[in-house]
Amino acid sequence: MAKSTIEARPVPPWAAGLVSRLSRDRPAIVTREDIAAYLTDLGEERPLKRTVQDLQKLGWLSTLHLKGVWAFVPAGESHLTDPYLDLRAWRARESHAAFALAGEAAAWHLGYVTRRFEGPPAIWIPPKTRVPQGLRSHISLVRIGWTVADPRELGPSTKLLRKKGLDLTAWAGGLPALGPDALLVQLGARPGSFRTWADLIARLDTLAADCDLDRLSKLLQGQSSSAWQRTAYLLDQGGQREVGLALLGRLSNKRMPAVSFGSGPIGSWSKYFRVNDRLIAPLQQKLGKA
Repeated sequence: MAKSTIEARPVPPWAAGLVSRLSRDRPAIVTREDIAAYLTDLGEERPLKRTVQDLQKLGWLSTLHLKGVWAFVPAGESHLTDPYLDLRAWRARESHAAFALAGEAAAWHLGYVTRRFEGPPAIWIPPKTRVPQGLRSHISLVRIGWTVADPRELGPSTKLLRKKGLDLTAWAGGLPALGPDALLVQLGARPGSFRTWADLIARLDTLAADCDLDRLSKLLQGQSSSAWQRTAYLLDQGGQREVGLALLGRLSNKRMPAVSFGSGPIGSWSKYFRVNDRLIAPLQQKLGKA
């Protein structure tokens, strides 16, 4: 029999009940309060701080970038692969934490890119939200001034999730995430916040077709004319020109400025949307020749 590459972790007598309960419940994130509750339920009077430190040394708890929260490492797993552990830890530590997966993460879960982005996940946060210090260098912030009571309001409709065969409650790892409309507005309002344009181009038509005109115009309220123009232009480049023109028709300021999209050396001018495209069209041409 081949020797297992995963070494068995020790379970001293004092930890047997605690590890058994953790293994049964399999929580992704464990807080100080969780450990305290387990100890109380098991009738253990062991000091909380020492218990956490020992579980870490034994390999059952893994440190995260936030204090007071840890990831549970189940038996048989040598390392954790969940890319959102820090975000789950934030929610576990602060129940009021409000954010939504954005950019590449949202695009991946909705099927608009075929490769998961390996860098810091992009998240949208409401205005005036403060990100914990330990988390700031491990996420990419998308700031758009949407005011919603629940970040899930920015997510996809139930109808779209069913159409795509996605789990209604766990489609983005159980975290709030932008739906196609909010994602398209992010791309139009903050194009520099998206890091995998070359992957997205091939499925821009699917993204554009999944968007709703009324939803887009609502999300663009209060945004600049350039955000409207670039969002409408994305619809056009995704094969939805009529929807794009209809969206521009809802822009209160009819005097549209000339707008740049991207910063590449080669541009393509769109007279309908007054967009100098240095990003989308060049990528489409490059990928078309590949």
